[in-house]
Amino acid sequence: MNPSKRTIAELHQEMPSLVDKKMGILIQDLADDAEPHSPALMERQLAKWEITEDEEHLRLYFNPCQFVAIPIQNGPVVFSQEDDCIRMVARDNRGQLAYRISFGN
Repeated sequence: MNPSKRTIAELHQEMPSLVDKKMGILIQDLADDAEPHSPALMERQLAKWEITEDEEHLRLYFNPCQFVAIPIQNGPVVFSQEDDCIRMVARDNRGQLAYRISFGN
């Protein structure tokens, strides 16, 4: 199984149990010319999720219309269990962004 198909299979396995959990979302700009500052934490409830038709992004919905799109094809997506939350880390190598999403109660 190639890495992108493995990632999609892992997302289908991990994501259903995270619906209705509180998300803490940090998006960090990794570009060389990015201004040095700490990213603001955005807290939302995960209402639903989906993978786009082109399988390039994972959409995490806060409500029926608003979502954050996490790239899943041009960098690794890693899940880990930490204390009282599940953490997802993704990277957008093209856009030079790092995504850290924690799912908790």
